Amino acid sequence: MSSHQDVVCTFCGCLCDDLEVEVADNQITKVKRACTIGRNKLMHAQSDLASVRINGQAATLEEALNEAAGILGKAKAPLVYGLCSTTTEAQREAVALTELIGGIVDNPSSY
Repeated sequence: MSSHQDVVCTFCGCLCDDLEVEVADNQITKVKRACTIGRNKLMHAQSDLASVRINGQAATLEEALNEAAGILGKAKAPLVYGLCSTTTEAQREAVALTELIGGIVDNPSSY
C-alpha cells in the first residue's frame, strides 16, 4: 500500500489540496481530509474507464496521440471545452495547446 499526501481534489471550485489518498493494488482504498463529494468521487474512480480507443477500437497511446494530432491539425476552429474538474496546471497546458492550434477555450460556466 502507498500513501499520497497533498492530493488536489478537482471535483469543485474549492480545489482542496491537502487530501491524503491510500492506494493498494492500483485502487484507491482510503481518502482522508475530503468532503463527502470528494471522498465519494475519489473512492469510485476507475482507471479502466480511461482506456485508449480510436473509433471505439482499442489502440495504443501513440496511435491515439497521432490520431488526435491529425484531427487537431485539420480543424479550422477547434474547441477545447470543459476543464471544470481539472487542476490549474492541466488548464494552463490546455490553454497553451489551444493557442498553439488557433482554437477556442470554453467552459461550463459560460452557459
